[in-house]
This record gives sequence, C-alpha cells and structure tokens, in this order.
Amino acid sequence: MSQRYESGANQQPSGQRSQIETGQTGTGAIGGGRMEGGQAGQGAPTAPVDRLFPTRSYLPESVRASSIAVLNQTLADLSAVTMQLKSAHWNVKGQEFYQLHELFEDLIEEFDEYIDEVAERASALGGRPPGTAREVAANTTIPQLPRETVEGMALVSELADRLAILDANLYEQLELVTAQNDLDTADLVNEVSRVVAKSLWFLEAHLQSRPAAAGGQSPQFAALSGNSQAGSQ
Repeated sequence: MSQRYESGANQQPSGQRSQIETGQTGTGAIGGGRMEGGQAGQGAPTAPVDRLFPTRSYLPESVRASSIAVLNQTLADLSAVTMQLKSAHWNVKGQEFYQLHELFEDLIEEFDEYIDEVAERASALGGRPPGTAREVAANTTIPQLPRETVEGMALVSELADRLAILDANLYEQLELVTAQNDLDTADLVNEVSRVVAKSLWFLEAHLQSRPAAAGGQSPQFAALSGNSQAGSQ
C-alpha cells in the first residue's frame, strides 16, 4: 500500500466538527426546527450535494471525488436501464410474451443488487449518490425507451441497444478508476461490467439468426450510440 493511514487524515480541521457530527445546521439542533408546508425547518440537517463527507479512507480526496463521479454516473445509467426493463416487463406483448416477461424480471433482479452496491460504494467514499427518478433522468446517458414499443422482439432490440451503450460506458469508467489505483471501485465496476455484458448477450441471442456480413454492428445501434455520446458532451 503506497499510503498509510494517519489519525485525522481526510477529516475536518481541529476544533471544527461537521454539522452532521454535531447534529446542527445553521442555527438549530436536530429536532429544533418545525416542518411547515412540506419544507424543513431551520433545525433540519442538510448536506451540500457538491461537497464530500469526511472519511478515513487512504485514498486522496481528488481520487475519491473522481471515483464518486464514476460511481454516480454508473448508478444513473444502471438505474435508467433497470427502469426501462421494468417497463418492458410490464408492457411486452406478442407470442414471446411469457419468455420475455420472465427474462426481463431476471435481469431486473440482478441489476437491482448492483444498484445498491454502487450507491453504497459512492457513499462510503464520502459522496452523495443520486437516488431519485429526477436525478437519474437528469444524469443518465441512456436514451429514453420509446413508449410505443411493446412488441417482444422490438423491445429486445431497443433494450439491447441501451445495454450496449452502458457496456461501453463501463469499459471507459473501469479504465479511469484503475488508472487512479482505486482498486476496490475498479473491482466493483468490473463486476457490473461482466453482468451487463452477459445480459446483453441474453438479449442479442434473440436477434441473431445468421452471421453478419461485416462488422456486426447494427445501423440502428450506431445511430443511437452517436446520439447518446453527443447528448453527454
């Protein structure tokens, strides 16, 4: 290990305790404020979303901040895909209904487990993982699933395109956290990447009837992937 834990590292300066540690925010203690009109009173605890919580992690703050950004992006994209799988699970129609209904449910259950692990890792590093539908929609790079698509194989194709985008994103994110020597985060992102790649295989196998003439990338996915990258810049 290249760094050694020293007492007080990555914590508040001496004599300054965080608002969360003291149970105070601004002028009041926890429980001292009143709830009026659905708004927290002055005594309600708050935490700025753009600042890290203090931790005793051996990782430098800059590395933690970068890893948290990777984890939050992974969380938003994985959550978006899972929401789309739930929509497909509920709305799929056609002769393949039962098989796809069950397949989508299996993928949802597997992704849900990793959503929790990714969020917990971001929190452990001092971050605040985005957990609301609005935050997911604002931060994800995954294109929306067309609501009019309900036929079984059409849904499989749309979902496969989106899993392919997530798979490519995870590859880039894995390279980043590995280069920063955050091996625990890299291990987690690698696990998620393997699950996503396997799930993509499950979906694509329904669409592969013969080998591709050349390249193997569908023109629909190439266009969707280009739009996704442009939207994330």
